[in-house]
Amino acid sequence: RGQMLADVTAVLGSLDIVFGEVDR
Repeated sequence: RGQMLADVTAVLGSLDIVFGEVDR
């Protein structure tokens, strides 16, 4: 369960970077 939460956090972080680039 902890591993999954860490993966979700990593994915959200990656998406945040991607969307940040697109927003620009």
